[in-house]
Amino acid sequence: MSKTTAERQADIISQQLVGGCILNAFVSPEAQFGQQHFGFSVQTKTGKTLSVWVLSDPEGNGPGFLDIASD
Repeated sequence: MSKTTAERQADIISQQLVGGCILNAFVSPEAQFGQQHFGFSVQTKTGKTLSVWVLSDPEGNGPGFLDIASD
């Protein structure tokens, strides 16, 4: 049985963010996405810094998605 989108997203969060420390919050320039989005920086347990964008989905138009990218 394959995992649901929510289960896959929870796995990604567990692997990449759990145990990390939120460093700061930020807002995108409006022009970047056609509207402003918000996110936050996380320092992982290994010291790597990640940018996490809070989106509605990978394309930005549906329910719940975190876009996680290395800085």
